[in-house]
Amino acid sequence: MSDLKILLVEDSEDQQKIFADSVNVFNDKNKDICAVTFEVAKSLSEAMSKIDGSFDGAIVDLKLGDDDEGGNTVVRQFSETLTRVPVIFVTGFVDLVEDHPSIIHKRARGSESYETDLNMLKGISDTGLTRIMGGRGIIEKTLSRVFLENLLPYKNKWVSYGETDSSRTEKALLRHALSHLLQLLDDDGDRCFPEEVYLTPPLTDKIRTGSVVKEKTSDQRFVVMNPACDLVIRDNGNCKTDRILLVEIEKEDDVVGLALDGIQKADKKKNKLRTLFGNNHTDYYHWLPKTDFFSGGFLNFRKLSTITKDEFGEKFQAPAVQISPSFVKDMVARFSAYYARQGQPDIDFEHFINPPAVQTGNSQ
Repeated sequence: MSDLKILLVEDSEDQQKIFADSVNVFNDKNKDICAVTFEVAKSLSEAMSKIDGSFDGAIVDLKLGDDDEGGNTVVRQFSETLTRVPVIFVTGFVDLVEDHPSIIHKRARGSESYETDLNMLKGISDTGLTRIMGGRGIIEKTLSRVFLENLLPYKNKWVSYGETDSSRTEKALLRHALSHLLQLLDDDGDRCFPEEVYLTPPLTDKIRTGSVVKEKTSDQRFVVMNPACDLVIRDNGNCKTDRILLVEIEKEDDVVGLALDGIQKADKKKNKLRTLFGNNHTDYYHWLPKTDFFSGGFLNFRKLSTITKDEFGEKFQAPAVQISPSFVKDMVARFSAYYARQGQPDIDFEHFINPPAVQTGNSQ
């Protein structure tokens, strides 16, 4: 059975009682599945003192006592303290709630119910998101272990690096810590969800191998295929290459229709689609799965183009999607394998298998 810990920020005693009753009903309906516990903050100051990473969600009222903006202040405090929890606003002044990425729902008091709110927060908790990213999460626990066991014991060496260039050392430590985190998944054999293929929005506007870019004047999308080393920004502010290499993304329906053309039997169609979508075929297509934020499609390695960096800036929008590193490796490997298949020239080998010595030998 999983636990769901909620922070209720509400100054109305009537609403506190309604929420407590809703929790009892929710717990009765979800016996042996989920148990909700909660803490109440009746004022802004009390809410500020309770904020930490132990909660799986927060339900917040906007007006707290004499403070008409109390709920907005609470949400800002979540960000400032790096507390990562989903927030639901329940207030009579929905229009005055400030937008914030942590707010997953806003509703007027009297519409829907606290039980609906709890089910929404349970759905998020069931994904594991708050267990991974929350203050009690896997990342925090693993980072603490990495800090104590993998980095701090070698502090003298890192201190010596920092004396030369502290900013470079900081980046190196970040890379090193992330490498340790990735060990958690090295032996993971689970199949990936389509959303794992992409990073969106990217944390940087820099063009990288695997950046998905869209033309400003059309819906046509391309993937940047330059080697990563060519795109690294040097000390002079420029990257090594003078041209951006692009591969066109074709629509999924178009490629599937062409692949199935002429195939009549259902089992052969399924086998063809398994090969196509599994990226197991040896031709020039590479599948990119569809998600809610990206239409997906097939990279066509034969549809290559290059443009100058200036032309690229004029013609394309900043990348809104980046293919994640592990999937970039597979894409680049298949791209390289396709262009490495040059074939061997035919050689006149008859002379070597039929020399005079063979001709005069015993036919036996």
